[in-house]
Amino acid sequence: MGTGLGIAAAVLLLYGLIFQPWACRWGATDEEAIAAMPGDELVPDADVTTRAVSIDAPPGRVWPWLVQIGWGRAGWYSYDWLDNDGRPSADRIIPELQHLRVGDIVPILPGREPSVCHLEPETSLVVGDTQMGLTGCYLLKPVGDNGARLISRWRQRKSHNVLALAWSLFGVPGQFLLERKMLKNIKARAERAPALDRP
Repeated sequence: MGTGLGIAAAVLLLYGLIFQPWACRWGATDEEAIAAMPGDELVPDADVTTRAVSIDAPPGRVWPWLVQIGWGRAGWYSYDWLDNDGRPSADRIIPELQHLRVGDIVPILPGREPSVCHLEPETSLVVGDTQMGLTGCYLLKPVGDNGARLISRWRQRKSHNVLALAWSLFGVPGQFLLERKMLKNIKARAERAPALDRP
């Protein structure tokens, strides 16, 4: 019993000291992890993840893939069986989904439908539900003439209860896997020649 508890404690310690900090800022530099981003002010007292990927395409090539995200829209470019009802995420730019505006809904899943809080074309997109205490920001920064950094930040209002502990142990790893795949898939799509979905 004592050995089992010791192993469990060691695993939790390694998780808290090594895996969770790494997963919560996968791909992000020290500067990106602490820099202010649009939407930070909407949920000030929050648990934060900041993840990033470098893309060999300018922001203007990445933006069309971002602006069409959402469940029931172009998908989340991740594990579609889990976050898009089994429907494949779009592998082309869909013209009718390119006109996103502040106030529009971008569903995460059915019943979780944050709206656009901030939008600056080819630069930043913030979706959130301040009542739920949740925001997500996608920020594009140019790198040289033909590159970009895509930085994703999600903020969730802090809570100190059993549900918060469960989220830390199980939700954070799941969110990490989903978002890492999303960022990699957006990178792959943007680095290809752009494709429009025409009728």
